[in-house]
Amino acid sequence: MNWELKEPVCGDMIRMSFGQFHHYGIYVSDDEVIQFGLAPTARPALAAKDVAVCASNMEEFLNGSFLEVGVPDKKELKKKRKVEEIVSFARSRIGETGYHILYNNCEHFAYECYLGEKYCSQTEDVRSLFQSLPLLDIYVSELPKNGKIKTVHPPERNTEIHACGSEKVRREKYYVWKLLEYALERTFGKKLKKLSITKNKNGKWECPDCAFSLSHSGNAVAVALSRKTLGVDIERIAAVKSGVENKILTAREKDEFSALPIEEKNRYLLEKWTQKESVFKSLNQPVFHPEHIETANEQVETQEIEIAGEKYLLTVASPDLAKRKLVFVPHEKL
Repeated sequence: MNWELKEPVCGDMIRMSFGQFHHYGIYVSDDEVIQFGLAPTARPALAAKDVAVCASNMEEFLNGSFLEVGVPDKKELKKKRKVEEIVSFARSRIGETGYHILYNNCEHFAYECYLGEKYCSQTEDVRSLFQSLPLLDIYVSELPKNGKIKTVHPPERNTEIHACGSEKVRREKYYVWKLLEYALERTFGKKLKKLSITKNKNGKWECPDCAFSLSHSGNAVAVALSRKTLGVDIERIAAVKSGVENKILTAREKDEFSALPIEEKNRYLLEKWTQKESVFKSLNQPVFHPEHIETANEQVETQEIEIAGEKYLLTVASPDLAKRKLVFVPHEKL
């Protein structure tokens, strides 16, 4: 498809530019341009599920940009639908949803109306941009008290779960994996069964398609997802054993700990422990030496949450803390 600056006629495929990308539609008249959602610059940010095929006037479509009209090449000209078919098909789609930035966007829609088949010239550019955007989704859920432990993917994880001698640990490992399965599909639209997930030499599970981290404590499980390395840790708020400060704190932190009122010491140790755990996971090191991890130098964030009536500290270590999003998942969905 070639693109020219000229006046459109009914049935033309048209586009406008925003940044390095284009927004596409089907021209019927100056009062009717049919498109899969308005251009991002012409509307408030919407979730993909709320974007729908709609009709607008030319002014709304362009939103201050300039107009380009598609001119089909010889091969495309043979496939091009008749004008009345293009317009009829486009109008029949008004109200339709199912938008996906990579697989079902405005360009896919316009090409399908015009040629009868979906196509997007921007897929790789959009994919690159999409994959470069910062993201940090954290999912937490209650550990179900009952429920059958079923087979999970990959087989190595399944073997690991069933090899646990403790019933409680077995359930924790199973349900945190089920939460990972749920999170991967919700955040990335990926089925866990279709991903290559392996355990590295340091004993950490990893995936080449995204970064994830797992944690469980008490009656809670947590999963964090990102495009960059990260670590998550959840800890039930409880009394810490005496003397722990000598094993987990740096010299600076010991001085800080000593100066605290006695009523603040337990909380301080819990926060430091969960922060050091999350940093350790993000660094992907073979051995955990909390006394050498200075949390003041790390990108970590801790908050208190409540799950099933119990209070927990949830910490994540990530360079994308500004994009942090917390999602509570009912255990029935696992």
